[in-house]
Amino acid sequence: MSEQVEVKSKKTIKSVEKAFALIDYLAQTQEDQGVTEISSAMQTGVSATYHMLNTLKEAGIIEQNSLTKKYRLGLKLWQIGMLAYRQNQLASAMKPFLRKLMLETGETANLTVLDNNKIVYIAQEESDHLLKMFTKIGASAPLHCTGAGKVLLAYLPEYKQKQILDEIELKPFTSKTLTTEKDLREEMQRIRNKGYGTDDEERELGVSCVGAPIFGPDQKVVACISVSGPKERFSEENKNKWIEVVMAIAKEATEYIQDLDAKRG
Repeated sequence: MSEQVEVKSKKTIKSVEKAFALIDYLAQTQEDQGVTEISSAMQTGVSATYHMLNTLKEAGIIEQNSLTKKYRLGLKLWQIGMLAYRQNQLASAMKPFLRKLMLETGETANLTVLDNNKIVYIAQEESDHLLKMFTKIGASAPLHCTGAGKVLLAYLPEYKQKQILDEIELKPFTSKTLTTEKDLREEMQRIRNKGYGTDDEERELGVSCVGAPIFGPDQKVVACISVSGPKERFSEENKNKWIEVVMAIAKEATEYIQDLDAKRG
């Protein structure tokens, strides 16, 4: 059982390959580079190189010196790199907690973060069951129909919630998906009151999930830890037990992160 079909095709988009090659070239050079220099090094035409540079510049990936008109890597690329570094650190630090959650519930344990109005899976401990949930690391999923997504959304500031809800589509995946802002806001309020969120076949029929927030040193939610599996194993008795387990381990993970930050400080 999987939330995502793995694509095995090795087809690539040449323009994307060239863009990354250009970024890699600028990363290796010590000085700003002009269009002609880049064109020669990349073995691409000047016009094509210029258009590629302009596209990356508009995205903030590279910058242009206003005096020399030459190019260098942009601040946004550094920000992306730092975000990836922090997520990798977080994923590594949370592995023992994911392992504990999987062992105590028998189901797949997930660690997700909010990124670009979606949840992204950054770590996972797979269940030992033959029939189990599996999601590729780095895969994304909607906010409104996943237990983890609703948790991450619920603990955002009101202005950020509004911004996201204005931008995303509350698309129905099953008959149980929340498709109105009113229903979703009521669900978020319940999550804040109870301290956990659930997905009861809202994204995929036959799949259930329970998740709880992990808080950072500033009391802002940094991730959601969740357990997911086949609906048939999420009986009311099991679900109630697993809610307690998920919340307890989320609390332990929060304390670990906050203690670690205090020691570093």
